[in-house]
Amino acid sequence: MRAEEKVLKDPVHNYIHVRDPLIWRLINTRVFQRLRRIRQLGTSFLTFHGAEHSRFAHSLGAYETMRKVLDHFSRNFGREWDERTRLAALAAALLHDIGHGPFSHAVERAVGWRHEEWTIRLLREEEELRGVLDAVDGRFAEDVAAILDGGSPHRILTSLITGQLDVDRMDYLLRDALYTGVAYGRFELERLIRVMSPGDGDVLVKSSGQQTVEQYMLARYFMYTQVYFHPVTLGSDLLIGKIIGRARKLWREGRLAEVPVFWSPWLEEGQESRGVLSVEAFLAMDDAVFLAGLHQLARSDDPVLADLSLRLLHRRLFRSVEVPGLTPEAERMCREAFERAGLDPEAYLGFHTAVVDGAGNREPVWLTDGRRGRINLFQVSALLQSLAPVAVTRIYYPEDLLDQMGERAKSIRALLASLAEGFPEQREEGGNVS
Repeated sequence: MRAEEKVLKDPVHNYIHVRDPLIWRLINTRVFQRLRRIRQLGTSFLTFHGAEHSRFAHSLGAYETMRKVLDHFSRNFGREWDERTRLAALAAALLHDIGHGPFSHAVERAVGWRHEEWTIRLLREEEELRGVLDAVDGRFAEDVAAILDGGSPHRILTSLITGQLDVDRMDYLLRDALYTGVAYGRFELERLIRVMSPGDGDVLVKSSGQQTVEQYMLARYFMYTQVYFHPVTLGSDLLIGKIIGRARKLWREGRLAEVPVFWSPWLEEGQESRGVLSVEAFLAMDDAVFLAGLHQLARSDDPVLADLSLRLLHRRLFRSVEVPGLTPEAERMCREAFERAGLDPEAYLGFHTAVVDGAGNREPVWLTDGRRGRINLFQVSALLQSLAPVAVTRIYYPEDLLDQMGERAKSIRALLASLAEGFPEQREEGGNVS
């Protein structure tokens, strides 16, 4: 018998309904509670000051969206899964992000580990979580993992977590738009769910729902171009990479005098470091621990590491210049210019290209008339076909240090201006949408 329903107030879904004791037990594991201490949008709070929401809230939202979709498929299409499979789908939606490290993707890129890999590892190895899952049966944890990594025979459930119309994206677009204060990510979630139907391993959309899906796709497109790839946020993420890179260099050379608590396993490099980082070491690191470590690194006797750490703590971020293209030769010229000026390019120079796919680069979204016929939305939607791919390349550098260097920085400024080829230098002040 099911226990009493738990109802959680939520700013996106209004209420989140927990009707299964298993889900409530999973929510209360330390693995899931740790997500309260991981920001959903990494360093975006340095660009959009409201973006302080957590992976915990988003994961609950993904679970609630999955619950609504499964109920819709069951109620309106007679698509029933056995109780065990239904619970596995709900658990997969709830737990899909437990493998995120501090500041989500920012640290993940710096250390070279994918959160998807850690999610599967935690499902298999973390004792408390595994105990809750094993209470269903000895294969349940593996079946949840299979839904997440694509190995499940229920392909439609994997599609609902990692497909074009997935519950992960449905929640984070709405949630991220709400907390960043922008309108780009808004769409009609209830209507979108209503026009979805179960296919043979994938999700279909009623042809009458074309405009609803277009609205959702536009929200996705604009959230990436205007929020997720905001140049200030990308520069903040890059700075985290520079801090970890410098700390790793000093660690490798035996020159990191004081290692912050819980940091040492994260400073190991290469494939062998995956074995060094235990489940306990992984769970011990979150945003708060990482920031506390920065305070310690800011007092380092290495002036570069101290400076980089203080920059992130006090929001003295790198500036950027947009360039129309960047060749290996141009990168080499930049590095040499920084070296001649006495600035370490490994610490103070960064390159980043943000790419947003157009309609032609996406997996199909199938429109159906309710019979056997179906057609790819991207082939018939003039609106989505008009969304061209976007690729923006930027060079990041410390403007304040160049100001202090005076004439020594003249060649760097001239090179950056020539690389921009007439494009105005982008001097974001880091306001909400600069």
